[in-house]
Amino acid sequence: MKENAQRILSWLYPSDKAVRWVRSEEFGVVAPDLTDGGLQSVLLFLQKRKRVVIERLEGQQLVSITTHGMRALEEQIPAFVPQRRTWQGDWQGIFFLRSPRSDQHFRFLRRLLTNGFALPVSRGVFLYPGKLPEKIIFELNSGYEGAVLVAEFKNWSFGDEKELISEILALSDMINTYSGISKEIDKLLTLDQSLIEFTDQAKLRFSSVFDRLFTTLKNDYGIQQAYFPQEKTGIELLFALQKLSFLE
Repeated sequence: MKENAQRILSWLYPSDKAVRWVRSEEFGVVAPDLTDGGLQSVLLFLQKRKRVVIERLEGQQLVSITTHGMRALEEQIPAFVPQRRTWQGDWQGIFFLRSPRSDQHFRFLRRLLTNGFALPVSRGVFLYPGKLPEKIIFELNSGYEGAVLVAEFKNWSFGDEKELISEILALSDMINTYSGISKEIDKLLTLDQSLIEFTDQAKLRFSSVFDRLFTTLKNDYGIQQAYFPQEKTGIELLFALQKLSFLE
């Protein structure tokens, strides 16, 4: 999925199970590099893929994300996955033992785990928060019997878990970035206007804030709350920013 489609789905993603409708005019500041024609092309693509629903009401084009769209976004940006937002610290450890004939250098499996947002601890050891995705389990059962060990654990008997995970994911840098974004969002909320009522200068400020937030979210594994529960997560900041929406 291309980035502008991800941006649009991110802005549409609801904070709860309630349907969230957004005026398409807002996407001009969420994906500012799109022309009007380009925006309609992306929306029609998402509609054909059943990622969004498009309606017209009183001459206005309104858009809402579907459950298919939510799942597609969660597959590409794990911070959106509800289970990760409530993750309690249980891990699956994936240990490479003996390379199978079909993947003598574990290149396919390594790529599969990386694309699935498993955490690389070393060349032959990965950690995955929570249960492994069905796709990875299928591949392990199909081609890696006797070649890979998977162990589930929660308590660490030696070593500093927070230090290790923070270092792998650069959590401190991410927290600092989110902290700065949070302050900018608070300033935007004090304008007491909806997004489409913003001045051009305010829209530029919004686009800058959303761009920083979206860029950080793309690299967010969604487990920050387990290690820094006192700090706002990127998803919480997105939901706060959505309060500027025309239909909120």
